[in-house]
Amino acid sequence: MHLKNILLISIISMSLSLIACGDASSENGNSDDGGIVTSRIMNESSNHSISDFETAGLKKPKSIKADAVDKKTGERITPEATEVHVGFFKSSLGPKDIEVRFYPSHEDAKTYGVPPAEKTINAAVEAGGAVKGAGTFAKSSYGAYIVSGNAVMLCQVQIEVCDELAAGLK
Repeated sequence: MHLKNILLISIISMSLSLIACGDASSENGNSDDGGIVTSRIMNESSNHSISDFETAGLKKPKSIKADAVDKKTGERITPEATEVHVGFFKSSLGPKDIEVRFYPSHEDAKTYGVPPAEKTINAAVEAGGAVKGAGTFAKSSYGAYIVSGNAVMLCQVQIEVCDELAAGLK
């Protein structure tokens, strides 16, 4: 194993320990009932574009309909979103899916983006995905999200995937 890989793993392990020991109910992170952090709000003054995420390491982002509606309810899945992209990120946990939803402002991302993000990660848990307990995760569920500036990132499996991508945002 290369020294860089060992150093990266050590830094991530220490970061995870600090996150796990921190107050998960603060503005910077919320946890599910098991103490696992499932959301974080950061970079309030940032105004991101898809190119920022590509520069940070998001691979092959594909634009999907921002005004898509739920076939059962007829309601918009991502109300007030201006753009939605799906791609993948090569995290220290392996390649993981990321969905990025853009809003006109940070306040709009919190107001209109958080409820559907919560619904998405809760639906995964209810369907038997995401966090199943004792560190068991489904492979393709969005298990957490981060609001960074005007964007909401949904992360496959756990929040550390989005933390790594967010670290590369400028």
